Amino acid sequence: MTTDREQAERVADLLRHADRLRVPGHRHTVETSLCQIDELRAGLRRLYRDLTGTEVPREPAPRRSVLGSFQAGSIPGSRTVVAFRGRPKRVAASA
Repeated sequence: MTTDREQAERVADLLRHADRLRVPGHRHTVETSLCQIDELRAGLRRLYRDLTGTEVPREPAPRRSVLGSFQAGSIPGSRTVVAFRGRPKRVAASA
């Protein structure tokens, strides 16, 4: 069983870790940034699990229509191409 002081120290460590996150640039690669984010997420998941005794519930990713992703007029023909590719496929035997 952890004390309130230990939990406060863990939260403070995670906050310090979040403060040290760097965006990719000339000194920090994308891989380094993603590793730092993954470490922070893992630490937060461990803290949640220790506090509640259960894993963090995962929510399904929101689903949007592919056609809804494109704004009208953003790229000429893009909605048409997406609609064409997303059309129901005919069975080859019926052709």
